[in-house]
Amino acid sequence: MHCWFGFLGLVLFSGLVVSVYGLSVNEKDQMYYAAESYFTQGNFTQAMNLYDNILEIDPAYSDAIAGKGAIYHRMGDFSTAIEYYNTAIALNSTNPYFLSDKGNALLAIGLDNEAEQYLKESLDILPTHVDALNGIANVYSFQRNYEKELVYRTSAVIIEQDNQEALVGIGNSYAGLKDYENAILYYDKALNLNPQNVNVMIGKGNVFLILKDYDNAISQYDRALFTDPDNINALQGKSQSYVSLGENEKAVAIHQQIEMIKKNTEKNDNIIDDPSPIETKKIPDWIRVVFKWFSNDLISEDEVIKGLKFLIENGIIKIS
Repeated sequence: MHCWFGFLGLVLFSGLVVSVYGLSVNEKDQMYYAAESYFTQGNFTQAMNLYDNILEIDPAYSDAIAGKGAIYHRMGDFSTAIEYYNTAIALNSTNPYFLSDKGNALLAIGLDNEAEQYLKESLDILPTHVDALNGIANVYSFQRNYEKELVYRTSAVIIEQDNQEALVGIGNSYAGLKDYENAILYYDKALNLNPQNVNVMIGKGNVFLILKDYDNAISQYDRALFTDPDNINALQGKSQSYVSLGENEKAVAIHQQIEMIKKNTEKNDNIIDDPSPIETKKIPDWIRVVFKWFSNDLISEDEVIKGLKFLIENGIIKIS
């Protein structure tokens, strides 16, 4: 007969409370739920402290291990996040949340094939796992396979009608498929749920830019900038709209604003400013954006030429 008192501590059958390593299961779970609450609020320090407290008492508490991974994930340290997810999966290989979290972290570092494997394993265990559905959709978006992306996004919305990520993703899928009417329809659905979603406003602005509806494009970019005044994607879209309208002075002013934001960001990050960033041999971000839009059919060849002409004539790029 096993000595339960020696290994687990005290079992109180009357209260259904099991003491493990000196801390009751109920108390451990309460600490975990408190940590999750802090995580949701963005208070990662408090969440991490609670996860560490749990793991000091029970090193095999896999949810706390995965929770630490999620904090590193949210902070952009994907390699460390994956290490914690691996440990959690080693302890519980059939937990669909651990598998999907690792898949999403792998995708964040560009390992789309490996990400797809873990996300599909998650769905095999829990077919209604919306995060995994969105994760696989993100894989297909990364691969520009918009038809497959749309299938998984739609499945996510069937399960969770108001899922913001899925609705935005459907809008992006339709935009990628050049079905701009449905793209705007789903962007509007997402905005109805969250009117402050800047990325959706920019996506909608980009659709209007494609349709050469520059006034509505500028209106959407302005809406995004009202919420996030230093959003470079919105500023670039607005500037391109002005270039297409032939309003070069406004485009130049926005470009100068973008450069100022970048310099301020570099200073805040303690990065030494390049004394002449425009004249270096590196391709300026502005040029990259123009050709990215062109490669994605966001703007026409004539607009690329017009944009390059604008950059040269206004001294934003120099040809020696």
